[in-house]
Amino acid sequence: MDKFSLVRRRFAVAACVMLSACAAAGPSGAASYPPPNAAYGAYLAAHYAAARNDPAAAVKYFTRGLAAAPGNPAMIGEGFLASVQAGAPQALALAPQLPGNTLAALLLGNQAAMAGDYAQAAAVYGALPQDDLLGLIKPVLLAWSRFGQGNTQAALKVLQPYFSAGAFAPVYVLNAAMIADAGHDISDAAQYYNAVSNEQPNLRLAQILASWQARQGAQALAQQELDSLAQAHPDLQIALPGLQAQIAQPVVATASQGLAEAYLTLAGSLNQSSSAFLQQVFLRFALQLRPDLTAARLLLANTLSGADNPAATPSPVMLQNALDALAPVTPHDPLFAPVAMQEANLLASLGRSADAVTLLDKLIAISPQDPGLLATAGDTLRAANEMEAAIPYYSKAIAAMGDPPPPAAWSLFFDRGICEDTVKDWAAAEPDMLQALALGPNQPYVLNYIGYTWAMKGEKLDEAQAMLERAMALDPNDGAVIDSLGYVNMKRGNIQTALSLLTQAVQLSPDDAEVNGHLGDAFWQAGEKLQAAYQWQRALSLGPDAKLEAELKAKIQQNFPPVS
Repeated sequence: MDKFSLVRRRFAVAACVMLSACAAAGPSGAASYPPPNAAYGAYLAAHYAAARNDPAAAVKYFTRGLAAAPGNPAMIGEGFLASVQAGAPQALALAPQLPGNTLAALLLGNQAAMAGDYAQAAAVYGALPQDDLLGLIKPVLLAWSRFGQGNTQAALKVLQPYFSAGAFAPVYVLNAAMIADAGHDISDAAQYYNAVSNEQPNLRLAQILASWQARQGAQALAQQELDSLAQAHPDLQIALPGLQAQIAQPVVATASQGLAEAYLTLAGSLNQSSSAFLQQVFLRFALQLRPDLTAARLLLANTLSGADNPAATPSPVMLQNALDALAPVTPHDPLFAPVAMQEANLLASLGRSADAVTLLDKLIAISPQDPGLLATAGDTLRAANEMEAAIPYYSKAIAAMGDPPPPAAWSLFFDRGICEDTVKDWAAAEPDMLQALALGPNQPYVLNYIGYTWAMKGEKLDEAQAMLERAMALDPNDGAVIDSLGYVNMKRGNIQTALSLLTQAVQLSPDDAEVNGHLGDAFWQAGEKLQAAYQWQRALSLGPDAKLEAELKAKIQQNFPPVS
């Protein structure tokens, strides 16, 4: 098997694991068939599980298939791939049966390191091929193996030739710094840490550099590292209290922890969706070497749920697998807060909004003035259509933003206004919407919401049209905005303009029941009754909500009564 290829010879393997399909003549001369083949059924089930992005289930079925057809080489190969992807223990039993397989060699090297046999680990890593991918990580694995053998200087010498080796050079310098640090070689550690650039802060690099600086007494520099992280990645602001609490703890102290960092670094460099399999495998390796490497768990949950792939549509199985990856993280972990946020998002995506908000409430109790946490709880409830419950969270988030509120608070007023309007409190919603517009004057969604609502109510039609024209200028290809502008023109009696705009809106949003219904209304006002009837029927076929469905049916029944 090619070292990194995913061997998917489904039908060839099926032929290998099936019993003979030739019918044998029984005593009566009639054809008799062999009993169902357990290996073949398990193989098909394993591939179905793999297709659903459920490697843990695939491992179960491959294991069952191998019990029925032991020694089948393709089943061993594919079962191993599923096992390493799932982080399952079966991978270790299958790896020795795959000579020449690079992932199997890496796993065996890792196991030797975990057992304390760093000489064996170095021998395994040293025998790896020097291809493009392994060429990046091989020196780091070898260096940490040398360190595990008790020779800090030998470990550093492995890395030194690579300090100018292209884009990955900073990784070698950083690992040299961590090796010298773990080996209590303060002079070399300082030299290497000072050479590490933090122009593009990331979570793990900030942790490592802040820890070193704090342990050297440079508390201000350590805090600056964490502050730079939060500025570059505002979503990680929530992690700062946990990171600050453990800022003086060494991040990497042993060789096995260093090996885990190497795999995390390599996984982080694989940012294409086509590399998701290898990314998951390297993160599983990192967590086998160091189960408390929470940064790896965060990244693994992202790739398991498809969060890093905008085109992905995560299934419940994928979301649950991501939750399972985060489950071992305890409240004492310095990264517990971002983990809990990620868990809450996953729970909400699974339709478990109550569990998500319960988890968020625990974080809010720790940081009651964090507007991001409060807004996330409000968003979770709003997405679950629990509008009344969401309003207090938005109100607290707005209060936490200060008075006067900054421009960034426009979304909080807008979201609270949506909730208030949905629960039939336009008197409260309208001021919030206008405040959102004052803070974010070029937000087409705010302009559209206010203008359309006024048009629906038959109020301030001149202002509504002006707002909607402005929204269309900001986002000329948004079907919802064009629909609103057509609607307000229809309300003002500009029927031909309305027809033109609403036709364009339907072309942009052909499956929107409300937009199609509005076009039907415009046709009716223009006296084109057959076109109106067609458009209303089409809107009915697009799954409108109960209120719109009742309105459409009433229009059809009133204007086109059945012939008796």
